[in-house]
Amino acid sequence: MLLLFASFSVGAQEYAVTFSQPHGFYDSPFEVSISQAGDGQEGGLAIRYTLDGSEPTFLSTLYQGALRVKGNTILRAAAFNGEVRVSPVSTATYLFLDDVLRQSNNPEGYPDTWGEFTDIWGTAEADYEMDPEMTSNAKLAKKIRQGLTAIPTLSVVTDRDGLFSHIPDSAQGGIYIYTGTPVGDGIGRGWERHVSMEMFGGDDQNLNLTVNCGIKLHGGHSRLAEKNPKHSFRLMFKSEFGPGKLNYPIFGPDGPEKFDQLILRCMFGNAWQHWDGGNRKRAQYERDTWARTVQSLMGHPASRVRYVHLYLNGMYWGLYNLAERVDDYYCSSNFGGKKSEYDVIKVEEDHAGHTIEPADGTMEKWDEMMALVNKASSSNAAYFQLTGCNASGEPDNSVEPLLDVDNFIDHILINQYGGNTDWDYHNWYAFRNRESADCGFRFVCWDSELIFGSPTENNLGYFNNGAPTYILNRLVRNPNFLHRYMDRAYKHLVAPGGWLTPERVVQVWDSLYNVIALPLYAESARWGDYRRDVHPYMSQGELYTVDDYYLPERQRLLTEYFPFRSEILVEQLKDRGWYSKVEVPQMRLNGQPLGTDVDTLTHADVLTFTNYRSVYFTVDGSQPVSWAASSSGTLQPEARRFANGMNVLDEVDFSTARTLTVRAIMRGSSSNWSPTVERTFVLDQASGIVPVRHEQIASNDAVYDLQGRRLPDGSPLRKGVYVKNGKKILVR
Repeated sequence: MLLLFASFSVGAQEYAVTFSQPHGFYDSPFEVSISQAGDGQEGGLAIRYTLDGSEPTFLSTLYQGALRVKGNTILRAAAFNGEVRVSPVSTATYLFLDDVLRQSNNPEGYPDTWGEFTDIWGTAEADYEMDPEMTSNAKLAKKIRQGLTAIPTLSVVTDRDGLFSHIPDSAQGGIYIYTGTPVGDGIGRGWERHVSMEMFGGDDQNLNLTVNCGIKLHGGHSRLAEKNPKHSFRLMFKSEFGPGKLNYPIFGPDGPEKFDQLILRCMFGNAWQHWDGGNRKRAQYERDTWARTVQSLMGHPASRVRYVHLYLNGMYWGLYNLAERVDDYYCSSNFGGKKSEYDVIKVEEDHAGHTIEPADGTMEKWDEMMALVNKASSSNAAYFQLTGCNASGEPDNSVEPLLDVDNFIDHILINQYGGNTDWDYHNWYAFRNRESADCGFRFVCWDSELIFGSPTENNLGYFNNGAPTYILNRLVRNPNFLHRYMDRAYKHLVAPGGWLTPERVVQVWDSLYNVIALPLYAESARWGDYRRDVHPYMSQGELYTVDDYYLPERQRLLTEYFPFRSEILVEQLKDRGWYSKVEVPQMRLNGQPLGTDVDTLTHADVLTFTNYRSVYFTVDGSQPVSWAASSSGTLQPEARRFANGMNVLDEVDFSTARTLTVRAIMRGSSSNWSPTVERTFVLDQASGIVPVRHEQIASNDAVYDLQGRRLPDGSPLRKGVYVKNGKKILVR
């Protein structure tokens, strides 16, 4: 059966070239036939092909019959009418695991040096091979093989010189040689090349994509040859390369289906090829993905990523993240509206240093926001205006919100929990739709690789001008923001189910590890020997293997970081005055602590608080205390003071309400307040509680009260809820 892969060229689709075998991994030799739609060959058209990654020309080999494929092969073909190419270039990558493991350090036609160093003298020695010390080890080789097919393969195919030519020319130079570093001469910055991109394999059996697009280098200091031999790329979908947009659900059915750019992240920080020895020993390849995942789980926008194995012209290049680029197209495709409506703010790194500027749109609304931030430290009216409220703190559609406060706080907490040492003088994005104005600027985690170092890391003192920590340090002076910050910190760091509690952090961490547990062996074989055998840079490296380096660091995080970091951060926040020392009231349902799931309640249930002294609560979703009029806090009319023996549910009308949101806060001395605890319940008239009228316990019944104490046989039962033979009953 002939399989047509998605190639694009306006006006030439009727002559598209197809292959009889799809791209992918093969175990044994096979034959592949090339054909062309529309009986073009009978009309005098010729098919020409290449096997070195270059685009076919009228001088390329003429196709005359089926080709025998015995090893790693890059097949590119197109139809020609004389000297004129009349079809798009079709590409198929055929891979054999044995060939991948035997990948040598002297591929034919490729240079033995790459780019010149920038901060030190010298030129980078090229490194192409899979480490033979690992691939010759039968135990490791088995895991490498398994790892290579465990996640999707992404193959980039292009003319060899477009990547590795030493000609210093914007049209002919290799982008892997002239990387366009942010320091030094910057040669190569913005150079683009035509490529074919293919994706296949892994657990996603439906993944099958081939598309022509553009490519260029991506990143900041990861472009420096001495600091990093494994570079990041940006894939661009433009009409000059192929389709104007990629129309394919790269990130699955829950993500967008159209893209104009994608990032291939090499994972530079805390990686085995990094220039710093201590950095290499912390390699996990999950840190940045964890930050993005947690931001999404908190309910905020995040840049999606998925793990892939990258191949350049059939050579294995390592484990990468394929990621959404945060720009105006990302905003419009994920949140609606037009590209032109969005302001996207980032930090640009260049010879001038770190400059906050618009990646798209303008700085006008950002500057308005920063002006209000400066005023809000001493003005409630300015703070309320910042959040889209009137001077009394009530939401007002006539007031344009400029900051999404909850998103901003959660972005801060993620980076504080991680102890991010490479933020926020760079590595963040903020965006906002200036036309709809239904939400203020929202912040997106980016390049969060230098996190999870010491469990006692304290970055609360960061105060970078114009950056998120500047905004934080100004706003915490306002009691309205400060108490919201405390509430979010409690929600994520302390409350059951919070995404920054030890249990949840490990849950996400392990879910990512399970994806790359085997692929890491392939990454180790590709780059684990670089700082030992190729370029030590500052100090001689080791042979970085999964068993000797990755797993011990993983164990350190599981035993020394994650179990303690939440509590340590809370204490750091208290020391800075950013978290209350007043204990948070704890809710109890029928005498038991609440779980992490939404509970279903009936009028027979009992909802109470521990530490009930000076606890105030609401059942209508409103805040019990407001700081709009006084920095000491003002109890709101809806707030009730909890008393011993009170059932919060007595305040609820079960006949009309379907959900219930309870908020509670405790007052300490000197009008200090705890963070606010919040919980939403589902209300039901009959949630599995059996009403009974028995007044005594039969001898064969096992009946317990809601504190778990078994009642003696024959005991009289008063009105209330009990557990009888494992089921909840209501005695009327």
